[in-house]
Amino acid sequence: MPWSDVPDPYRRAAWLGGYALAAVLAGSEIVILALALNPDVNTDYRAYYIDRTTTCLNRDAVGSYTLGQAVSFRNDGAKQAASIKVCGWSGPVADGTHSVGETSRLRLKIPPLRDSLTATLQMAAVIRPPQITQRVVISVNGVRAHAVTLSGKEPRTVSFVIPPAALGKADTLEIAFDYLDGIPPTPAASSIYKRSIKLVSFRLDVI
Repeated sequence: MPWSDVPDPYRRAAWLGGYALAAVLAGSEIVILALALNPDVNTDYRAYYIDRTTTCLNRDAVGSYTLGQAVSFRNDGAKQAASIKVCGWSGPVADGTHSVGETSRLRLKIPPLRDSLTATLQMAAVIRPPQITQRVVISVNGVRAHAVTLSGKEPRTVSFVIPPAALGKADTLEIAFDYLDGIPPTPAASSIYKRSIKLVSFRLDVI
């Protein structure tokens, strides 16, 4: 039967159905677009992938550690070092573990403390003339603890006392390294690929 012979009520119902379907599809597209522009994701995901306010994607990990023990970040300490590396590190090689991006973090569990701690690290700068130094700011549990400028290719021993304000009653230490002079592998490379230091070893001692 031709469309012109269909009674008006049926045609009106078909038109209304078509409009309703179009409205549903349009509404679905608006919802999808809204989710794409403002996805419901956790803070770490948003900071790394969407807002790009960090180059260090948080990993939910806390490594075990014995006070006074030196952890090697060369090949020979790969297993233990991996447990305390949160983000901003490459895999270990013969001369240490390279930082990646503008921030790196370590996180480890510590026993209850009555005294302060001293951190001792061996680090070397990644240099490429004209960039011949690397400035590193180290924070512990969000409290700035030390700043150092590294130069030369040989590892340097860096020691500092962790401020009491960073310890409190905490049973976990998160140590953040912020790099002010990272070197991108190529001029067009994203900041997440910058290189700044090689971490050779790490140790915490009770004072």
